[in-house]
Amino acid sequence: MNTFIIVLLILSNFILETTLFPHFNVFRILPNMGLVIVVSVAILRDRKTGSIVGLTVGLLQDTIFSGVIGINAFIYFFLGYFAGMAGSKLSRDNVLTPFILTLGSTIAYHLFYNLFMFFLNYNIGFSTFFKEIVLMEMIYNSIIAIFICRWLSKIFIVPTVRFRRR
Repeated sequence: MNTFIIVLLILSNFILETTLFPHFNVFRILPNMGLVIVVSVAILRDRKTGSIVGLTVGLLQDTIFSGVIGINAFIYFFLGYFAGMAGSKLSRDNVLTPFILTLGSTIAYHLFYNLFMFFLNYNIGFSTFFKEIVLMEMIYNSIIAIFICRWLSKIFIVPTVRFRRR
């Protein structure tokens, strides 16, 4: 059941990312919903599921949006793995957990993406790009991650009742 929900989530995110999300820009900044989904699923599930979701979302983004196939898949794979590892050690109920992990993942994504593009001889002015886009995208992604993680926690986490002896 959870696998079906994750596949449905990935496909609906991909469809919305190509059709509807470009109209939700704030100061010309688009949210990286693929990153938000990867981090949220990794927090709520585990590092294995987070890395598989990251690889899948990254490959879908690479085939449509990127000129180089594999960079997003590679970066999302490791971000999903590390977010899942951190999510197992941190409280999943805390609002700051998805906020902080998405904040750090957005920084790491852009650092590694620009590093790979630099080695592939694509020149991106990183300092101006960081000041104008990345800072705003970090905040945008992190705020969205709080709501996505809360919504997904209602789907993935099954409440349990434990009875103890006195």
